[in-house]
Amino acid sequence: MKRFAGWTCALAAALFLSCSDDDVKGSLAFDTPAVFFADGDTAPVTVHFTASNLNSFSVSSTPTGWDGIVLDPVACTVTVTPPDSFDDDEAKTGSIVLSGKGGGGATGSASLFVGVVEQKEFSERANSYIVNQKETNYLLDVEHRSDGATLATVSVELIWQNPSSLIQYLSLKNGKASFYVGADSDDDTKIKSGNAVIGAYDAAGKLLWSWHIWVADYDPSVAGNQKIFNGYTMMDRNLGARAAGNDSTDDILASYGLYYQWGRKDPFIGPSTYNFASGSAATLYNGSNTSITATPAASSSSNGTMEYAQLNPYIFITGVEDSDYDWLWSDHSATLWTAPGSTKSLYDPCPAGWRVAPAAAFEGLTPDAESLGWENTKYSVTLEKEGVSSLFMGAGRRTYLDGKFQNVYVAGYDPKGTRADEAQPWIGLYWTADAQTSDNLSSALYFRYGSSEEVQNAYALRRSTGLPVRCVKSE
Repeated sequence: MKRFAGWTCALAAALFLSCSDDDVKGSLAFDTPAVFFADGDTAPVTVHFTASNLNSFSVSSTPTGWDGIVLDPVACTVTVTPPDSFDDDEAKTGSIVLSGKGGGGATGSASLFVGVVEQKEFSERANSYIVNQKETNYLLDVEHRSDGATLATVSVELIWQNPSSLIQYLSLKNGKASFYVGADSDDDTKIKSGNAVIGAYDAAGKLLWSWHIWVADYDPSVAGNQKIFNGYTMMDRNLGARAAGNDSTDDILASYGLYYQWGRKDPFIGPSTYNFASGSAATLYNGSNTSITATPAASSSSNGTMEYAQLNPYIFITGVEDSDYDWLWSDHSATLWTAPGSTKSLYDPCPAGWRVAPAAAFEGLTPDAESLGWENTKYSVTLEKEGVSSLFMGAGRRTYLDGKFQNVYVAGYDPKGTRADEAQPWIGLYWTADAQTSDNLSSALYFRYGSSEEVQNAYALRRSTGLPVRCVKSE
């Protein structure tokens, strides 16, 4: 953390003095967005800042109790020493604000987040990670893929997040992505939940790999958060879900989780409303908390490839007739996700120790009598077997033709162009890890509202369809 480059600041001030005062603007930035200390740390940390057209600096704001802040305007550094202890009215986290002034009315400011917080480092490699502890600094190895292959990472970026401000103070530190997740603004006893995708980039700005960050008040290792069907230990909620219930429309929407094209490791956001009223997706935000959009791309020889999918994890690749409605144009594969009894695949989207559920995990599941009587506004059904039950969401699909959301029963796998706002009754579809034996199709769990007989664990669907996923413990 200690980086001294005093000439940078002094040179900026000298250059400013030789310029005219016309349209002068100042800029000020710290080299890192945050400094985190463990409980009991007393060693100071020095952070460098850069300035342009500014020649007078001051620390204009600090968190209550953080008195050990030393500004060196010549070296362009701020040294932070954490408090030895905290009184009730003192803050363990907060922002140091550095202000600068220059001639011609130029001003600038920069914020440095500081905190005495718990730090958690992910020790196992995977394509997704569960974050379930609020006000914590997380560290993720971004110099290796999930299979251990080395990546020439020089920077990290937030590709997308939902909601905004979910992942904070993202930076690259010693080969690891460092970020912070805070508390829910409506209930500070809970973590702020949502989903994000973080990317690792090389010196040329090329995306090397990406990871899904699943932020939720959920620990799948707890026995009460698991269900055992057909010998498989299964998570009790969808991958990426922020809840597992249907008591309210908010619960229903939060329980849908994320959607996946079969064989891809990166997720797609769910619908904007619980009832799919517009067929549109929820809003995505970048690292600057600006809303972003991603237009689907039709599969072709250039973008229907694994390389294109890895470089563009946010692009939904729609199927076309010439690709057999697979998102892959020609290199079709039945083993992109983990087959039963095999090593976890490179593209499996589940967290460490978990993999996409095979069709066998859903064999013989039937709706319980009570859930068959639910009104269609519940958008879910309880499936059970041998005294074990779990809530499954009628979360429909993102169609393989255009990536839009559809939640309607249609015989066969073709969406027939049905509008999402006519989508009654709803259907439930979940990808399994299994591929069909012909026509480049894969197997899905299938059920629909009001039917006790139409639960299938190996329903054939086009691979470019986007569906929710359930994870089971790796064998």
